[in-house]
Amino acid sequence: MMNRLLSRRNIGILILVIGVLLVLGLTAQEKPVLLTENQGDCQPLYGSGKQTYYIQTDKPNNPQIMQVDVDPIDVKTGELQKITVKVMDNDSNTITSKSGISASIFTDNKTTAIASNAFKLAIAGDEQDDSSSLVTIWEGYWEKDDSTCQTYVARITAINDKGEESFITVTFK
Repeated sequence: MMNRLLSRRNIGILILVIGVLLVLGLTAQEKPVLLTENQGDCQPLYGSGKQTYYIQTDKPNNPQIMQVDVDPIDVKTGELQKITVKVMDNDSNTITSKSGISASIFTDNKTTAIASNAFKLAIAGDEQDDSSSLVTIWEGYWEKDDSTCQTYVARITAINDKGEESFITVTFK
């Protein structure tokens, strides 16, 4: 009986089965692990509460994004974050919710788009020192539904009614 179990044919089949199992085990793809806030290797956040970012460039575009407020920067999952954008147009071209301000928030596992119709005009007026420039302030909200352990970036885009576009990228980590 033992001779029958250890025959060349059975040993060959056994080696073949072990080889197939090894190949399948080595080539099996692992599912990506989503990052979470509970991991100990999270990058530190730059600040807490409301944060204001003043934008200065040596060659400003038209329209020019002058300031971005993020409130709160340390938003918790399930809470809303307000993004306020101050924009100046040197040719007094209007920016409307149709032409608009939009944002993309990049987090660990996804990108959340805030469409231009989600940003509402808060204040419009002329700059005191240059009456030919139209300044508008826009507010938009998004609900955090992903971790920001490694990636936490906002890309803000402004487009005036002439179709001129400018954008800035703000990194929070």
